[in-house]
Amino acid sequence: MIKMLTAYTEEIDEIDDAVNEILEQLDLKNNLAANSIGLIACDPEFVQSGAAAAISKKLPFDTAGITTRAGAARGVFSALMFSVSVLTSDDVKFSVVRSRRINSENVDEVIYSAYTEGLEKLPGKPELVLAYPPLITTLGGYPMGNAIFRAAGNTPVFGTLSCSPFADHRNNFTILNGDAEKDSAVMVLLSGDVHPDFFMVSIPTHSLQKQYGIITKSKGCHVHTVNDMDFTSYLEKQGFSESNINDDSMYLIPFMINFGDGSLPIARALYSINDKGDAVFGSEMPEGKTISLGSLNYDGIMETAGELLRQISSKKNINGILFYSCLVRHILLGVKNDDELKKIIHAIDDAAPYQICYSGGEICPVRNDSGEFVNRAHNYSLIACVF
Repeated sequence: MIKMLTAYTEEIDEIDDAVNEILEQLDLKNNLAANSIGLIACDPEFVQSGAAAAISKKLPFDTAGITTRAGAARGVFSALMFSVSVLTSDDVKFSVVRSRRINSENVDEVIYSAYTEGLEKLPGKPELVLAYPPLITTLGGYPMGNAIFRAAGNTPVFGTLSCSPFADHRNNFTILNGDAEKDSAVMVLLSGDVHPDFFMVSIPTHSLQKQYGIITKSKGCHVHTVNDMDFTSYLEKQGFSESNINDDSMYLIPFMINFGDGSLPIARALYSINDKGDAVFGSEMPEGKTISLGSLNYDGIMETAGELLRQISSKKNINGILFYSCLVRHILLGVKNDDELKKIIHAIDDAAPYQICYSGGEICPVRNDSGEFVNRAHNYSLIACVF
């Protein structure tokens, strides 16, 4: 069984004060079991000030995580927060690894090598992988997500890509024991008595177009044709003008893909359209699958957050919850961009420890019609792992 402890600080510059706040809240002397791992989410300023490294060095276990643009823990939400969730257990083993630097040529080999290194530290097969890949704009999340899924096999993978408050994605870091890097993945492998539940919401059903398209030619995350027409022509058929299609705001329009295996439809972000009319999406877009356009706004975000909270409320004996929400949800909330965080912390209150942060790309298993977990990457989504 896993127990979760949480702590946070908003102190960036007075590093000793930040360390003391974290240690006082965790009360490690009275709360730690035999094995532990710390999961970090913080604004990049905590990396740059040295606070993230100082806190990690004071914790008597490995720490892993990401930078983010906002988060919440222990009833407090903030854009400038360092939070840590400690998973601690007598009957679960934790193995944490960092990959070598990732580029478009080596991603499969680098991820597999790191995963294998993590396996060697465990007494048996992992029951869960917590994955923290970097957000590399020239590469996208698809190659790294798929590499992790292939390495993990049928082991559930849950996690998030790094992000930051900046629109150009500078200062996105993955973090291992206080050391931050921009282009390597961090993974935590868990073996033993681990029985998590996974929850995912994205776009309200009523916000989806009724008309579906069929992907007729694609490779990986690249879509060449839908309904046997190039992607630009397909969008024009849906009522988009040439100026709309070439506008940066297209990344705010979700596309839902149905894998046809009984699992929930998955939201995909459109990254770009090239001169040939081919589209690049946030993750895999297999041929023969159906897609539909959707929309997401303040009401839809709050509605889906409420739905996820209702699903979680049916669980009993919760020891801790990790929440990751798409950074686009934070953007689309506009001037009320704290409202999703507020809704979650109000609903959870002190019923269970929790950590929430915004995500550069969500990773969460879904069940197919056979009841088996299928690892999937998501966009526009709010996901949760419940211990």
